[in-house]
Amino acid sequence: MEEGGNGMGLDLSGITLPFDVADVVSGGMELIGLVVGFIVLAMALMFAPRLIAFVKGVFSRGGRSA
Repeated sequence: MEEGGNGMGLDLSGITLPFDVADVVSGGMELIGLVVGFIVLAMALMFAPRLIAFVKGVFSRGGRSA
């Protein structure tokens, strides 16, 4: 094992990547932008029957207040 350093025995100081933190964050946001439409659609499909039942219930009472 090498003496000194961080104790890992692997020197990564000379490695450069073709992207930086801003690229990773923007890529993640683009991925979320692709997926969020499907999530909103699924939530709308889950909530729509409740909303329809509420509206039908309001109009089936004939406008009388309870």
